[in-house]
Amino acid sequence: MCADFKPQISGSVTATVAGMALSSYKASGGASNVPAVTITTVATATYSATFNNISVISVSGQDYAKFFLMINNVVLDTRRSGPDRNLTFDYTSNPLKLNPGDIVDIKVEHYFTGNLLDFEATIYGYA
Repeated sequence: MCADFKPQISGSVTATVAGMALSSYKASGGASNVPAVTITTVATATYSATFNNISVISVSGQDYAKFFLMINNVVLDTRRSGPDRNLTFDYTSNPLKLNPGDIVDIKVEHYFTGNLLDFEATIYGYA
């Protein structure tokens, strides 16, 4: 390639890396002072023109916990953190398709009795 070459891009661009679509949508949330054995919402997202596929969900917290992916109040996937306190729901090879009106919730439940803990979640997706 010659040193003077400067590629230019105009209009819309859809990029993929190793066969996966890059996320163009992100919703983050957090829950503070969560008591033990109490299922609590950490993050929520709603189907839209820019968000109708879930590619990755990342969650973390101050201690080990059970995380729930719920769509329209129905548990679709459950994961437990540990030994790391960070966890990823990875759907990049088979994204979860949402339907109009779908509401996505990430919920958490921990078992550290007597402690109020903080948790975070981020939902990544695209149209």
